[in-house]
Amino acid sequence: MSGYDDQRMKELADRLVAMSPEPPPFPEEVTVTQPNSAKRSPVLMFAGAAAIVLILAAIPLLLSRGGGEVGPVATTTTSSVPSSSEPSVTSTTQAEATTTTESETTSTVPATETQGVVVFLVQNPENSFTGNPALVPFFSMAEALPDDSVTLSALRLLTADDLTPPPGFETIIPDAVEVVGVTRSPSDQLVVVDMNQAFLDGAGGLLADFTMLNQLIFTAGEGVEISEVLFTVGGEPVTAFGTDGLDLSQPLGRDAFLDQLNSVIVDSPASGVADEPLVVSGFANVFEATVSLELVDVEGNVVYEDFTTATCGTGCWGGFSFNIDDFDFEATPVTARVFWHSPEDGEPSDVVSIPVSWDDFDGWDLLTGS
Repeated sequence: MSGYDDQRMKELADRLVAMSPEPPPFPEEVTVTQPNSAKRSPVLMFAGAAAIVLILAAIPLLLSRGGGEVGPVATTTTSSVPSSSEPSVTSTTQAEATTTTESETTSTVPATETQGVVVFLVQNPENSFTGNPALVPFFSMAEALPDDSVTLSALRLLTADDLTPPPGFETIIPDAVEVVGVTRSPSDQLVVVDMNQAFLDGAGGLLADFTMLNQLIFTAGEGVEISEVLFTVGGEPVTAFGTDGLDLSQPLGRDAFLDQLNSVIVDSPASGVADEPLVVSGFANVFEATVSLELVDVEGNVVYEDFTTATCGTGCWGGFSFNIDDFDFEATPVTARVFWHSPEDGEPSDVVSIPVSWDDFDGWDLLTGS
């Protein structure tokens, strides 16, 4: 190597050493004071040069891997190792959760138990002599309640928002009216029916108020040995009901508002089964206590007729009953018409028309109207 080369190498080494940080003093040199013009140790110069060369060589590699920031690259690389094994675990957990949810949804749907009840709907009678509405009973299935109360099940069905009476029938009870609960006292055949606040408003008119009460009273006492109904609101007796502020603080029987009903009242559902007679019974306040019955087919033809005498008539209410055991109801669908003949022209008056249901153990579906 020439002298020129030696000089160049020395200058390069001096520059590298000048760029390197000041090395810490050796322990034995702490107390020694070096003059500024003293020469640096060749070992230290080459060590500094080597450190600089290593740093310069590492920078391009780090820049190419981490975008120029060494810390984040190393952190990202390290954190990605556990995350690469997570998808399979997460997928398994999600699949188990979905399966569990579907299983719970299927297993928590309870089967609704039902029981047979009778509810009273309203009909405008044909050729009305009194102008009063008629009550007609319908057998249907209602939700069986936990306390096994047939009365409460019937009243809940009657006041249901989605109650759909068959064609030609209706309910006067407003949608807002609800039955809160019933309490029966078997000893005195009294049932206490607790209503909500909307009950106090009635049905919007005096005759409508009476009809609404008759629907509730007749339905509450059907099929069980109940003779009287006491209405309460919030557990307190009702002293002002409907349009005229009727006092209902005393128990009411079926005879309480009979004079506000049609002169012929049928209180048994027109339904039956094979080998048993069709029974049509009720109350009447008609001329000479004579009550008539017809069976009419789908074409309007009278295919059966009969008459009977009520226990009282011409100004008083009396009971009546028809037992029809010589007609094939299964072969011929019919409607039962119950009425009395006007003494003036002999025409049927206050006619109540009831479709006969035969061999149908579920009765009328009053939530669909069929």
